[in-house]
Amino acid sequence: MNNFFEVQNVDFVVGGKTKVKNMSFSIEKEGDVICLLGPSGIGKTTILRAIAGLQKIKNGQIKLKGKVLSSDEVNIEPENRNISLAFQENSLFPHYTVEKNILLGAEKNSDNKEKQITLKEIVDLLDISHILNQYPHQISAGEAQRASLARSLLSKPDLLLLDEPLSNVDQSHKEDIQEKLKKMLSKLKITTIIVTHDSYEAFYLGSKCGIILNNQLKQYDDPYNVYHLPNSIEVVNFLNRGILIPAKVTSPKSLENEELGTITGNFVKQFPLGADVKLLIQPEDLEHDDKSNLQLEVVDRKFRGTNFIYTLKTLKNLLIPVFVHSHHIHQHDVQEKFGIKRPIHIEHLVCF
Repeated sequence: MNNFFEVQNVDFVVGGKTKVKNMSFSIEKEGDVICLLGPSGIGKTTILRAIAGLQKIKNGQIKLKGKVLSSDEVNIEPENRNISLAFQENSLFPHYTVEKNILLGAEKNSDNKEKQITLKEIVDLLDISHILNQYPHQISAGEAQRASLARSLLSKPDLLLLDEPLSNVDQSHKEDIQEKLKKMLSKLKITTIIVTHDSYEAFYLGSKCGIILNNQLKQYDDPYNVYHLPNSIEVVNFLNRGILIPAKVTSPKSLENEELGTITGNFVKQFPLGADVKLLIQPEDLEHDDKSNLQLEVVDRKFRGTNFIYTLKTLKNLLIPVFVHSHHIHQHDVQEKFGIKRPIHIEHLVCF
């Protein structure tokens, strides 16, 4: 079976500089949502512009529904691709009201009977009924971003491209809109590529996540694997969700750290006995236990509402994050001792 959308061995270039080299990824079926993550300036917007047809590619292919859109020989014009791109910045027409701007999306693809959606549904989804009669200069950046998103959704494209779609939206609105947007895209089967710097947003919205670092697509996988089974130290460092500690492999299911002791689990990648490795410790991997004989110093405590993230310092100055539910009985202050349950067992031993 052919994939719904494919990028095959493409270099994404802007201003003569290759931003992402030899990139390949696919979207298996219509209605899937994928997210591309990476630091600013890495080339994420360049990828979207090339997919939309706003800039040409010199090698490889971009295909949608089995049809080549871009290659070294083919370049279908943007207006003939049925792809909608919502930019991060305000792309509304200043002389039209917000409502008129949004309705331009409906005019673009009014004959698409498969994806039925009304203006009211979109307006309710994005909570923008109060700005419909205003002009772009009269609304906030977050409201303008939501209006641009509304226009893109109403155009009912074969492929929707969203460039940091909620970056200017207040946190109080963001999670609600994410939830409703996910349901809307699923209901209408609008295949979507979202560029974001927010990993939590990517993990929630995407059926697949791609991590772009150092001019390459480093990992393209489902969100669970990207988080729990990162395939390189570069991805670990980018996600910034844990620490790498030195350890020695002592058996097919255990290793030893000088300060934490024996750690058991299942190796994601096999190493020979005696190998020196770096083990990924994520905040969820260690358990709090006041009675443990392994006591580490608290150097920081972050309250996140539903949980605390403690940062613990070992005698060799390793800084280890530990997740604890906010209702745990004994909270610890900075400079206090914090017990780690032993023996330590981590389901997935991710080592490099």
